[in-house]
Amino acid sequence: MQQHDQKQEYLEQVTTQIRCKKARATVAEEISSHIEDQKAAYIEEGREEESALAMAIEQMGNPAEVGRQLNKIHKPKTAWRILLLVIILCSMGIMAQISINQFMIANGNSSTINIGKHIEGMVIGIAFMLLMYFTDYSILGRYPKIIWMILLAAVVAYAPFGPRVNGQLFYLHAYAMLFLPAFGGIVYAYRKKGYLGILKCLLFCLMVALVEINYISQCYVYLGLVLSSLIILSIAILMNWFGTSKWKSLAVVWGWSPTIILTAIITNTYLLSSYQTTRLQNLFQVILHPDLYPEGYQMNVIRQILSGAKLFGESPNLSVESQSLGYITNLNSDYILTFVIEKFGLAAGIGVIALFTIFILALIRTSLVQKKYLGKFVGIGCTMVFAMQGGIYIISNLGFRLISQVNLPFVSYGRTSLIVNFIVLGVMLSVFRNTSIREEVPYQQKFRVNMDRIK
Repeated sequence: MQQHDQKQEYLEQVTTQIRCKKARATVAEEISSHIEDQKAAYIEEGREEESALAMAIEQMGNPAEVGRQLNKIHKPKTAWRILLLVIILCSMGIMAQISINQFMIANGNSSTINIGKHIEGMVIGIAFMLLMYFTDYSILGRYPKIIWMILLAAVVAYAPFGPRVNGQLFYLHAYAMLFLPAFGGIVYAYRKKGYLGILKCLLFCLMVALVEINYISQCYVYLGLVLSSLIILSIAILMNWFGTSKWKSLAVVWGWSPTIILTAIITNTYLLSSYQTTRLQNLFQVILHPDLYPEGYQMNVIRQILSGAKLFGESPNLSVESQSLGYITNLNSDYILTFVIEKFGLAAGIGVIALFTIFILALIRTSLVQKKYLGKFVGIGCTMVFAMQGGIYIISNLGFRLISQVNLPFVSYGRTSLIVNFIVLGVMLSVFRNTSIREEVPYQQKFRVNMDRIK
């Protein structure tokens, strides 16, 4: 039997034991590499090439047994712990919203929310999550710039027709979160490109921020996108992705780019409206003395409520007086955590914060253990989506409202945000699912469509 046929027969016997068809090519390449390495070692010992190959194959072991062992490794995986945490968060959110509705009805407030619509959004979100879960996330690495431009084009196309609330485009603040997983693909595309690659990544980051600023008034969206993107880029630099000096590269990332943004904010150049600039300029004074400023009204109310909260059980402040203080109308979306602390005690609030923190830590761990660079950074991008929203939300609910309010992922009321968060979760689960299935995908420098010539 010829050498090629002998090795190929062995590889086929091994790969037929692999149930996941996508993983078979990876397994065959891995086994072939081992055989060739061992064959070379035997040849160095003085063996004939044919004999060396036969001995190398024999050393690999019974092909059926090897295949069964590899099948246990190279198969789709599901992050059950992450899913369990999301189920718990969703359940807590539904129970908290039901409790808020009951409280508002008991106090004569008719501004209740439709729990059915929230559950409907959850069902739609789960459907999208499953779609993303079974979609190969590596498309973000093959065509990152095309995907980025499609996301930007969708914003521009939506702008003339989208409904506006208080001057801002509705739904767009949630949609913007999709740029962070896509940024993982951008960083992957420019790895090993030196300082020029870093600058190009910054250009993509600032590009989307400038587009979002024109259509969204919540500064947490564009500032959050920029900050999260810079963190992702910094992690890539610390992992020596670009082959540059780490400290010089970090100086580039955290030096001139934030300076441009802050200068534009302070001088009110192009980026922010006058009321947004004034708000940012007075931010720290408002945080320190919320009772002295109209902008600090809600922070002052929250601090008064939390100061009277018990460790366990309902606070005596939970009454009609709370409703008159002016923050109650946004409980279902903006201040669920504050309500939980006042209704069920500080221990319950700490429990919610701890559970969400565990969820974020689980996402971080899942991202960092990825052997594939693309999976690692797409995972980090997904993690930043949840960490950014959750961090701002928790700080705001503790009486330190730094910037515009956001939702607590999977807990707060808001169908659009819920659906987008489930989409991002689906991408994260796809990363974990494909951990051991296929090799790293190359970035496509050009998008090509090959067509056979018609004869």
